[in-house]
Amino acid sequence: MKNDFLKVFAQKAKRRLVGKENVPVAKIKVIAKDDEDFRGRVETLMAQEGVVSNPVQYLLDNKKLKGMTDSARERYLLSTLDKYTALRNKFDDVATYDRFCM
Repeated sequence: MKNDFLKVFAQKAKRRLVGKENVPVAKIKVIAKDDEDFRGRVETLMAQEGVVSNPVQYLLDNKKLKGMTDSARERYLLSTLDKYTALRNKFDDVATYDRFCM
């Protein structure tokens, strides 16, 4: 199920790149920017030692995914990854600042 979702997602992205599929134009925010639960999950993920096998699946809300259309799932996945990257960079910046400004 999980691999099928990513496989279909990658195939649709490839078709959009070559111009064989229309690009969805609607933009919907599924998670609010100030979502403390998401921030907590990212902090927990960053604090874990070792390799996390599937960080994306850990960050996604499966209850929300079940009720979404395919295009909504794609937007949700991409917005979640964008937010994760922004929070990770912010945490890295703070850690670097703390290390050099003791």
